[in-house]
Amino acid sequence: MMNNNQSVSIKLQPESIRDIEKFVDTICDQLFINDTYYGNILMSLTELFNCLLTTNNNDTINITYNSDYKNIVISFYNIDNQIVTSLTKPINIDDIIHQESNRNIFLINSLVDNIVINNEGNLTFEFDISALHNEIYKHRAEQLKKYFSKQTVVKVQKYND
Repeated sequence: MMNNNQSVSIKLQPESIRDIEKFVDTICDQLFINDTYYGNILMSLTELFNCLLTTNNNDTINITYNSDYKNIVISFYNIDNQIVTSLTKPINIDDIIHQESNRNIFLINSLVDNIVINNEGNLTFEFDISALHNEIYKHRAEQLKKYFSKQTVVKVQKYND
């Protein structure tokens, strides 16, 4: 059984974007996540990382993830309160064109199923992957049903066969 509780510390510098990509790759490989979910997770974490590069006062951020195979929960620690509060504010669609940070926030809100901010100011992204695993289950069940419903052919041996 794989470890579904992992954490990583990432330095806030542009070249650390590769660490974000590696973290998402690990999650998606372990949970058999398809390209659509992979894209949503990668893009939302990348956009958050880009926001943090410009506004976060800390040198590193800590990221953890865990999953129950229905949801992926990715939590961020050492996040500047400015970013945390900006994720909860509604964004005017007209402001997206003129400000890069609003575009990032809008994109994050569009890709993440649920954004949670706890009392300590930590940020959590939740992704619902239950539909993905339901589809896998249905496909596998259909294959098993097809396999077991095949009729076996009995060949009758003739004399001197």
